[in-house]
Amino acid sequence: KAENSGFVSASYINFLSEVNMGFTSTAYQVDDVGTFGVGIRFIGYGEFDRLDENGNQLGNFNANDVALTGAYSTGLFENVKAGVSLDIIHSSYASFKSTALAVSGGVYYKNEFKNFSAGLSVRNLGAQIHSFNGSREPLPLDISAGISKKPDAFPFRLNLTFKQLNNWDMRIFGETEKPNLPDNLLRHFLFGVEANIAQVVDLRLGYDHYLHELTKTGNNFDLAGFAIGVGFEIQKITFDLSRNSYSDLGGITRISIKTALFDQ
Repeated sequence: KAENSGFVSASYINFLSEVNMGFTSTAYQVDDVGTFGVGIRFIGYGEFDRLDENGNQLGNFNANDVALTGAYSTGLFENVKAGVSLDIIHSSYASFKSTALAVSGGVYYKNEFKNFSAGLSVRNLGAQIHSFNGSREPLPLDISAGISKKPDAFPFRLNLTFKQLNNWDMRIFGETEKPNLPDNLLRHFLFGVEANIAQVVDLRLGYDHYLHELTKTGNNFDLAGFAIGVGFEIQKITFDLSRNSYSDLGGITRISIKTALFDQ
């Protein structure tokens, strides 16, 4: 039985400024067929003043993005699963609207005996159906690979993700030259550790060097790019809380809950 089959989950992210994000999903396994899932993501950017070219007030407008997702996964052979999803994405900024289709997929290997897992994913492969002003924009394609391992007699599970395999040159805003090799390599990596305490609480710590370079301020020690999280279960409801640092810009808080919608 799929680990998340029969569960429904919801997440809320209090992003920077007045931006709010939300996500909810559920999945169900059909014996001898596979696991089917559906989800919806929403981003609201808040309310803006609408001005003409002379700065005259013309009222207010809202901006938001929404994506509907349908997904399917199945086992290929022992310890290996594969999945694919289709996103219908719609953006609405005042009178400007755009719609796109995106396909994502991946393969996942898990060996519980060795406490090891690895995966490869391709996300946002697609194109706009309707553009804002007749000029089509590419979707943010991301090819990523990751591994996870808990060494024997070691309290932490180690996680390493290599993102943007399709985009080696990861410059930050304002950079006119390619970063040096070690720095550019680090910008592709996401590092994480996770510890389970007494089988009831999960503690997590992560670091994104690219985010650190984007949001750091000054040359002093800066927590930009670091994230900390905790997960626990109360009355069969799983709670996950995390906080990401964006340096002087502030931080992002994420709250997620998951519970059984029905038992199989």
